[in-house]
Amino acid sequence: MKSKRKKGLAFLFFWPAFAVMIWMIDSHVMPMSTGLICMFFCLSGCFQSFCFLNVKNQPQDIDAISDKKVCYEFLIKDTEDSILFLNTAGEILLINTKGASYVGTTPEALIGKNAFDILPEKVRNFRFKKFQYVLAQKTSVRYVDERNGIHFDHILSPVYDCTDKMFGVAIYSRDITDLIKNENQLESARQVAEGSNASKSIFLSHVSHELQTPLNVILGYTQILQSVSTLAKSEQKILAKIYKSVELMISLIDDILDLSQIEAQKMSLNIDIINFNELLGYISDIAMMYKHEKGVDFKYVLDSNLPTFVRGDERRLKQVLLNLLVNAFKYTKKGQVFLQITQKDEIVQFSIEDTGIGIDETSIAQIFEPFYRVAKQTEGFGLGLSLARHLVEMMGGQIHVKSTVGKGSTFCFTIFLEPVSEKVANHSLLKEPIIAKQEIRKKVLIIDDQKENRTILKALMAPLGFEIFEANMGESALKLIKEGLTPDLILVDLIMPVMDGFEFANQFHCNFPELPTKIVAVSANTQLQSDQSSMFDARLNKPVQKSQLFHTLSEQLNLNVKSQHSSHSNSAFSNSEIVDIPDQHIRERLINHARDGHITDIKDDIREMENDVRLQSFINKLEFFVTDLDFEGLIDYLKKLDNHSK
Repeated sequence: MKSKRKKGLAFLFFWPAFAVMIWMIDSHVMPMSTGLICMFFCLSGCFQSFCFLNVKNQPQDIDAISDKKVCYEFLIKDTEDSILFLNTAGEILLINTKGASYVGTTPEALIGKNAFDILPEKVRNFRFKKFQYVLAQKTSVRYVDERNGIHFDHILSPVYDCTDKMFGVAIYSRDITDLIKNENQLESARQVAEGSNASKSIFLSHVSHELQTPLNVILGYTQILQSVSTLAKSEQKILAKIYKSVELMISLIDDILDLSQIEAQKMSLNIDIINFNELLGYISDIAMMYKHEKGVDFKYVLDSNLPTFVRGDERRLKQVLLNLLVNAFKYTKKGQVFLQITQKDEIVQFSIEDTGIGIDETSIAQIFEPFYRVAKQTEGFGLGLSLARHLVEMMGGQIHVKSTVGKGSTFCFTIFLEPVSEKVANHSLLKEPIIAKQEIRKKVLIIDDQKENRTILKALMAPLGFEIFEANMGESALKLIKEGLTPDLILVDLIMPVMDGFEFANQFHCNFPELPTKIVAVSANTQLQSDQSSMFDARLNKPVQKSQLFHTLSEQLNLNVKSQHSSHSNSAFSNSEIVDIPDQHIRERLINHARDGHITDIKDDIREMENDVRLQSFINKLEFFVTDLDFEGLIDYLKKLDNHSK
């Protein structure tokens, strides 16, 4: 455009310049005759005509086109999508090459024809209704249809003239066949993946059930043995170690199933009141077992202002701490593992530091991936850290790691734990209830395909005076009820062959809606959906804890109970009883450990004193404080002993 303007200006000034040149030649160089001057002007006119024709015939730029229709045709002619304009009668005003190719002809052959007359009957009526809708509503519409195996995405929009009067409809159509094909393939792949995940979850659930069954039996019989009053203290300690070791093994088995539930987004938190001291005491006991097994020192430091009771998910918090501690011991050959717990406001920070092999920078980004192991020769599945990260994030926290190869690693995470007052906690967190023998014997039906599980539940409940019935499958239980048994409560295992616990509960409610029987689900890992939860009045987790069982029985059957709390009575720690006590330097060392929150150092001192028979009474009193992590109570007790000795 700019070059054309320049040439026009040149033509404008050509003739004056040419006349001045002729005048100068004629006046100053040489006189010229009239004929010669006419010849020069004639040649100049021919040159100007040639230049004008050359400019006119040059190709025009798109922005110089004054005919808008030509411009639009130029733009849509070779596009890969179908574009056409119809008037209100449906006649084609304009169509591009792509649109004409779908009916096997050229754009010129379609101009003026009715667009719907050339469509097959299969899609004609449907598309015509869409066209009429646009005309009537004066709005755009979008839809997808299929013709001759080709899927089209259509957009129909009204077209207006300069007076805002609608004179037609613009139709833009795109071939989305490949897109639909890809979406179908993705959907098929998603369904296959979901089916595989479902199969994996079912498989893991059943494998977990089979592995846990014998372990639950060990735990059950251990609880029964622990209730025998004639056992010596050393025997009680052995049973406690057996119980905690098997419980740890079960938690490791749970990790496999928990990870699959996280991947399927089926895991949820169970928020309740936690006895924080008991939880930390349990973690400390497990760590001490690893300390003696691995020959690695273990240090344990707590903030003195940690709350006794908090609100959170006890099982998940326990899983995270155990996974991180077990990992620390696994990769530490010498030195120590150090656990520190601090609190600021309601945010609790857990830090696990070790002097192990460390992790290089390239591996830090991968350690939280499932099945990844820092050292290939180590035992385990490589699930602990992955599960720990997921659980911490579910609890609203974050986990971080710092590590130096050859020096060790530090894993740190923070979570929100709401403190709970002792009054509220004591109302909710009762110790094992004392259930008196019932004057009117309640009937309890136990349904489990494993005889050992039935035997353990029966043994735990037998002293309470219940009338207990057993069934090894859902069908036989229904048969007992049909024959006249009216149980007050049913304990049913969820995973059983032929008829599982869910099916039994459904059949029971359908066939015996008039019975007021309470149904309690018993399961290790099975997650209850909202529609499944309505079938049951309560749930017991395997391995069944004696205290949990008694609480459930008392709540569901409205039994009169007395509650045992963990608080120490004044008489239990009265100084009126004269006991043998260790030397003053040992007592002072215990006071310093208690002030610093060094629970492991206190336990080490207790272990050293166990060989002295004279100190058994003193050790027994210390262990009450250690179990509840009652550092202030321990300090007061030791100071009273100092005053007494003076």
